[in-house]
Amino acid sequence: MSEYEKGITLIALVLTIIVLLILAGVSISMLTGDNGILTQAQRAKELTEASSEEEFIQLLIIGYNSNKKTYGEELKNVEFNTVENTTSIMDKETGTTYGNGWYYLKPEDVKDYELKNSYIIDYETGEYIKYNENKHEILTNELLCISDGLVYSADPKNMTSGDSWGDAILHNFNNGDANSGWKENSLMFDGVDDGIEVKDNSDYTKGITLEIYFTLKGKGSSDMAQILMMKRTNETNGFFIYLVGQNNVDDPGMQYGSLGIDIGGSYNRYYPNIIIQENVPTYITYTYDPNKENEKGVLYINGVKTKTTNLGIIENLINTPPNTPIQIGSDIYETYKPEGDTKNRKYPFNGEIYASRVYNRPLAEQEVLYNYNTTVNNSK
Repeated sequence: MSEYEKGITLIALVLTIIVLLILAGVSISMLTGDNGILTQAQRAKELTEASSEEEFIQLLIIGYNSNKKTYGEELKNVEFNTVENTTSIMDKETGTTYGNGWYYLKPEDVKDYELKNSYIIDYETGEYIKYNENKHEILTNELLCISDGLVYSADPKNMTSGDSWGDAILHNFNNGDANSGWKENSLMFDGVDDGIEVKDNSDYTKGITLEIYFTLKGKGSSDMAQILMMKRTNETNGFFIYLVGQNNVDDPGMQYGSLGIDIGGSYNRYYPNIIIQENVPTYITYTYDPNKENEKGVLYINGVKTKTTNLGIIENLINTPPNTPIQIGSDIYETYKPEGDTKNRKYPFNGEIYASRVYNRPLAEQEVLYNYNTTVNNSK
């Protein structure tokens, strides 16, 4: 037994050799694989020694295929209902916009090479374009509002061209009409049939905030109302914010331009005795908090708390049928027009809208003031 204890068995020797071979294989892979130390070192050397900028960009793209590492700022399309800050680049000559999938590479974004120019790169396809400040324009969508709970936002930063309201559906806008279409960071509504439709399936269990910055230009083609914003399928659900269309001789309190607000149906309609004057830019914010005992609804005019109410039924707002869109400027589909009625039941708005937003929660007073100040100051 003493002789066997002084040596190693053949089996132990074989196992030792196998382990050493495995370790050697792992080491070689770490050194020479696609992401190995030697490979990465060689790639870094190639990047440093690239003889031209274009060769350097091509090497960055080749490197992406192995390590998925991108250089530069990720570009994103600017959309109507965006709830984040975004940047895209537009080719002013062709109108092409570089957004989703593209990156904006500036000299300061790389350390391995002394880059002299900026580039627009799609690492997935390998396509790249040299940035030319005379040809290209950087478009930014800097949110001018609180983003927590934001369902959608349209503001002057988004409005850089006639179709800058993005994925919203624009109905009946006519840029050949002096009273309809995009103009100087706003959309003009002709008071006849213009309207905007936005898809929405948000949960309003916590409440709601409606914001709209606009100028009333005159009476519309409906003698009853001018819609600012709405989401409803009938008079017993959704929300509705509008201006009275004409003076009502039977009700002296219903004067042209009077503001009306529904949360959960017209049977809980709130008339705050506020009359909107023509040709005066006005910022309306209305918050509704179902969890409060008093002052569930709060109306702000130009950022200032003005009126309160308890009118509203949150259950009727929550139970609005799925896929009911938010509509701005008119009831596009004449949602509850009585059969045989020949009147204009779109209730079209006549004026300009500079910004409109919906939140699925009630904003606090300081948040309302922040949104008002940033939006108005930006649109001057």
